[in-house]
Parts: sequence; C-alpha cells; structure tokens
Amino acid sequence: MQVNEKAGVAFEQPKTLAARNLVASACCTSLGLSMPMLVDTIDDQTNRLYSGFPDRLYLLDRQGRVAFKSGRGPFGYRPRELEQTLLLLLLDESVQQASAATTPAQP
Repeated sequence: MQVNEKAGVAFEQPKTLAARNLVASACCTSLGLSMPMLVDTIDDQTNRLYSGFPDRLYLLDRQGRVAFKSGRGPFGYRPRELEQTLLLLLLDESVQQASAATTPAQP
C-alpha cells in the first residue's frame, strides 16, 4: 500500500515465521511503537480463527468501563493515545492509593 511505502514499512510478504518476526520488529521500530506486539503464525491461524485484525482498539479500566476507544482500523488506530490513556489511568490509580493510605480511618 502507498501509505506503507510513505511510512517506510513496505516489505515483501514473509515466507517464514522468522522473516515475519523481522518484518514486525522493523515496523514497530519504524513507527516508534513502544507497546508489546504479537505476531500471528505464518499460516495466519489467529486471523482465521478469530479475525485477528481488530476493527478498533479498546482499553477497559479495572471497573470494566471503556477508558479508550480508537477510530476504525487500521488508519484510525492511535497506539500512542492508547498508551497515554493507560499511563493516565495508572497514575490516577496510584494517586488514589496514596491518598487512601494517608487518609485516617473513620471510627
């Protein structure tokens, strides 16, 4: 795809899992992605079984509420926004825990 060429992530279709892993690593590096990524098997088993290409990225908080919902994929994905939301949730949780630890117990 032309957008892949512009982003510097245009590669030949890998023929082995090792080659697929190298392509995935190069894409993550080129796109500056810092969150963990999973690579499907060379026979695309996950894609066949579960339609491994998600329509959107979601992040649920500890109460099960949607804390982040991306645009439709793949062009609406915003992994950096997802990462930022996750960091803010963790920061908020740590502030709440610190506050609870310093608040005196009620009789």
